[in-house]
Amino acid sequence: MSDPFFTPVKKSGGGGPRKHKVFNPAPKLDTGKKNKATTSLAGKRKLRGDSDDETSGRGGAKGGRKKPSRNQIENDDEGGDEIGAGGIDDMDLEFHDSDLDDDEDENLNETAAQKRLRLAKGYIDNLQTAQDDDFGFDAEEIDRDNIADRLKQDALEIQGRLHRQLADTFKLPIDPETIMTRRGHQLSVTSIAATENGLYVYTGSKDGSIIKWDLKTGKKLHLFPGARKGIEKFKGHTDHVTALAASSDNRYLASGGKDRKINIWSVEENKLIHCFKHQHKDTVTSMAFRKTGGQHNQLYTVSADRTVKLWNVDEMSYIETLFGHQDSISAIDSLAKEHCVTTGGRDRTVRLWKIVEESQLVFRGGGFVKPKKLNKDKDESELFASTAKPSSVSSASDQASETKKKAPSFLEGSMDCLAMIDEENFVTGGDSGTISLWNVNKKKAAFSMPLAHGFNTQPLDYSSGDPIPSGGVETPYWITSLASLRYSDTFASGSWDGTVRIWKLGNGLKSFALICTIPVIGVVNALQLYQPTISKKTLLIAGVGQEHKAGRWLRIKEGRNCVKVIAIPSISKTTDQSDDEDDEDSGDDSN
Repeated sequence: MSDPFFTPVKKSGGGGPRKHKVFNPAPKLDTGKKNKATTSLAGKRKLRGDSDDETSGRGGAKGGRKKPSRNQIENDDEGGDEIGAGGIDDMDLEFHDSDLDDDEDENLNETAAQKRLRLAKGYIDNLQTAQDDDFGFDAEEIDRDNIADRLKQDALEIQGRLHRQLADTFKLPIDPETIMTRRGHQLSVTSIAATENGLYVYTGSKDGSIIKWDLKTGKKLHLFPGARKGIEKFKGHTDHVTALAASSDNRYLASGGKDRKINIWSVEENKLIHCFKHQHKDTVTSMAFRKTGGQHNQLYTVSADRTVKLWNVDEMSYIETLFGHQDSISAIDSLAKEHCVTTGGRDRTVRLWKIVEESQLVFRGGGFVKPKKLNKDKDESELFASTAKPSSVSSASDQASETKKKAPSFLEGSMDCLAMIDEENFVTGGDSGTISLWNVNKKKAAFSMPLAHGFNTQPLDYSSGDPIPSGGVETPYWITSLASLRYSDTFASGSWDGTVRIWKLGNGLKSFALICTIPVIGVVNALQLYQPTISKKTLLIAGVGQEHKAGRWLRIKEGRNCVKVIAIPSISKTTDQSDDEDDEDSGDDSN
């Protein structure tokens, strides 16, 4: 039986040749119910051959069908299930939430200005919700920290143009009795990482273990033990832990070590989530999370194999590897933008990696440096005299007299640590004892402070029996760690001279000067200076050991393997009250 759809149209009586009727008219833009009903009826007629009968009936042939009534058309549309244009195949049988569909349609049709307005309203609602959840409703607090200032501050932080003037608000000097000290590792503390909410701090050590501390009370909350070398399938590190980093959303802790592992831990559950094994070919020396407020947990790691690797911690996946350094990479730091800065050790270069642009900027250090005055008010001798030092280090008067006699110069052989101030400025330190201030728009350092922690004269050694003793060589205290209070005018430096020093950046970020020294005996292997999100206090956390984190060529017997938490008080009354309350719980404890 032939398909009536392909039956040719017969000529009807009277008139010339008829034109064939178009069975598939172009769809109209209007999607109303009337057009849908017409389209559905046309499709049904095509399959049934009604169009031929209707055509012949209009031409005057006998027995032609009458034009169906409107009620018949509606009944055919409701009960028909033939396959054709407007039939069951054209129906949208998927479930859709009408509210979600309406929102999606509105979002698709909105302009760029409307989209920005909608996102801004949502962000303001989130800020108000966070305030109510964390602190409750307080009219005075909202007046002091209103939403407009917060939006402006966030925008400036992302652009890297916000510089809070905080150095002048600190109450200095700091009382040593207020420093909280906690011990728990058998060997030197090599790295630290504190959560952004100010609840916990993690310490890593050469013994392979990681300890989780309560940042307010100083209690040991959990121990992630280490194991001996060569143990397979161990959930932890089997060698020195050399790097720690906490995500900005307070969910993940990343750790790296000499065993070439990168472990991802859960902050809430205190367990290992994932392990990236042997992705680096040598020791993982440093790591940093991108500071995105928890939107994207992107991790950067560097290694002695001279590579930089990127990881997506949310998906537990590897992204890419960056090449460029000619020596072991010693440190890395990152802020909100998809950029990171690394120091290349003895290749004496600092590199700014632009991930999206797939490019890098190279800043070259090195050269001879000569000492300067550390600040405008004091000369070198006064500074040394006011600095507390361990007994194994030469006296302050000897150093002062040596400084007056001559001004030695030292060659910068290695760049070991760095800290980003904002997206365009950062500071570096190395084995020459020099701290340098850099800007991404200049190839040379904007300002350098040689002998930032002074220099050490090695004692004379007569043990060899020679008439001329060995020793007596003047060497600078090299910079072992740096930390900055992000988007502000304050940063801190550590060495093994017995102090941690706090510096203030000058106007225009073209210089800096010393404002405070804090007595810390031992090798300061790690520093973190920040303000927790749930508090306006400023915390300085130091990881201290008897040995340097990278080797055993130096040992300070008077030092202790510990973590020190220093709350920097503020001049404001509200901060003073909160600091006094916290000082009752803190203290110098060696337990």
